Amino acid sequence: MRLLLIGMALGLAVVPTPAAWVESMYSRHTYLISQNLLTPLSSLTRVALFDVLIVIGVVGLPVWWVLALRRSGRGRRLRSAARMVLNTATLVAVMYVVFLLVWGLNYRREPLTAKLDYQPQRVTPLALADLAGEATVRLNALHPVAHAEPWSDLDALPSALGPAFVSVQRDLGVGRTAVTGTPKVTLLTPYFRRAGVDGMINPFSLEILINGSVLPFERPFVVAHEWAHLAGYANESEASFVGWLTCLTGPPPARYSAWIFLFPHLIRHLDPQQQDELWAQLDDGPMADFRAVSERVAEAVPVVRRGANRVYDQYLKANRVDEGIASYGAVVDLVLGSALGDAAITSYRGDASFESSASPRFLSIARQAGERLSEYR
Repeated sequence: MRLLLIGMALGLAVVPTPAAWVESMYSRHTYLISQNLLTPLSSLTRVALFDVLIVIGVVGLPVWWVLALRRSGRGRRLRSAARMVLNTATLVAVMYVVFLLVWGLNYRREPLTAKLDYQPQRVTPLALADLAGEATVRLNALHPVAHAEPWSDLDALPSALGPAFVSVQRDLGVGRTAVTGTPKVTLLTPYFRRAGVDGMINPFSLEILINGSVLPFERPFVVAHEWAHLAGYANESEASFVGWLTCLTGPPPARYSAWIFLFPHLIRHLDPQQQDELWAQLDDGPMADFRAVSERVAEAVPVVRRGANRVYDQYLKANRVDEGIASYGAVVDLVLGSALGDAAITSYRGDASFESSASPRFLSIARQAGERLSEYR
């Protein structure tokens, strides 16, 4: 039986899985049914269940080995050690199968680019520069509104952003939607801080864990990104895209959080002169927030961060994400290349806060984009 379980796990790891089958049978149906059950259950407690699993693994596994070797007696410890190797391999195999069934198969679903009106020819240097410039306008306009009231704490975000999360899933064309989970602070926060990790999903109980040092204006996007993982979007760029859409559909503080996330991803692809010009266009408020983010990220320990990146890169590639951690940066392609991204950008161009802060050039671009969107619809 143990060898059968190990063989099953190896087979599931290497045998090709049709993406269309995973999409229709698992990601859009079976998975969401289980997610609608597991996430509310895991949200009943404020304790991060992943912390419990980590403690059991760190403490329980060595104790299991020590007890097994002690009971074997002299002369039989080599045989007992071999048996424990097999038992441990079986445990790992079972955990891998559970991982795949509960959440991991979402890595093998169809990419969003195959399901959206995505046109790669929309992703041009000019479009990128225009959007980066517009992002500065959005940040300047939204900053005073977003900071006018205290930021929502983690417990309040499901009620503040939950309706937007459901709305975005509907826009993505799904019949059954994922439910939000209560964001939890984890015992792994010290590690997250040093490794530069903002959050993660527990793939066994479908709960989300947030780095407790994430700044208040970063929280909405970080939580929305992890909710996107709960909705079955395992690819990091797709989760960022869904999280960005969710925040743009939410209240002004969430929209500000969305642009705080996207702006650095946009300008890193521009030449240094363009970058300097855009940074110079930001008001003191957004600049102060970016400095705060920079100071927070600087707490990461380079050795720990590089190690975490290497491990996560191998994890993603093992789950058939060929680009590894480079998949994080592909969110810009989805924003610029999809009609849904264009619709999200244009949907708030009529806001008084945007009109009052935008330059004539950007208002002209906005009106033209709005006309194109009307023709598309």
